[in-house]
Amino acid sequence: MITTEQKLFIYASPIVVVEMVELIVKIPGELEKEIEELKEEDWSEVALKAIELRAFELKLERSRKLRHALFKALISESKLTEEDAMELGRKANEEMLAQLKEEGLV
Repeated sequence: MITTEQKLFIYASPIVVVEMVELIVKIPGELEKEIEELKEEDWSEVALKAIELRAFELKLERSRKLRHALFKALISESKLTEEDAMELGRKANEEMLAQLKEEGLV
């Protein structure tokens, strides 16, 4: 039993467990030599960031195609001009660039 005179501090912090899978990447021998010379770099982290960036780019590309299809559907019965649609697209691109910068990918 804890009395009021005792001071007890309980710090609860969530434990985040991220399950990782192993990915084997084959590289040319010449590149391996270059990497070995640069041991201070965490090459696993470099590869992870590159894969994350490419996955994001692919999602973004898919999203652009989807947005384009949506815009076409909307403007088919809309009073939105092509110029208005282009402006909306520019704004969407600016927002995506800001998101990329926030995530440190650009």
